[in-house]
Amino acid sequence: MKSAFTALLLIPSFTFAASLQCMVGTVRCIKSQGTEIPSKQAIEILDRCADFTYNDLGRVALRLSYKEINDRFGNRITPLVKAWHAFGDLYDSQLVFERKRKAEETNYIDIKRGCQQLERDFNDDSKWTK
Repeated sequence: MKSAFTALLLIPSFTFAASLQCMVGTVRCIKSQGTEIPSKQAIEILDRCADFTYNDLGRVALRLSYKEINDRFGNRITPLVKAWHAFGDLYDSQLVFERKRKAEETNYIDIKRGCQQLERDFNDDSKWTK
């Protein structure tokens, strides 16, 4: 994974561009976790959340390095491999959770809560822009 510093620099610019789309009204957005997320991005985040939280595999994925994943599974796509890759996407997303410098220091439950909140907001018509 890229350094946490680089990821943190990208989040504000990505968020600003998404927020601008929402402010201008060029896309429908969902109000969740203190920001507005364009519908397409919200769906992508929820898909990654599903991969990450499936059978709580994200808890295991956070403790594995790329080498360990590659040694165990090679080129096979398994639910654990999906969970491992989903973390990188969630880290770079607008999902609210405390991002730690090292994946293994990240609180799995914090990510799971963020995913659950986004899903609740996604299913609440009052959270959507008109």
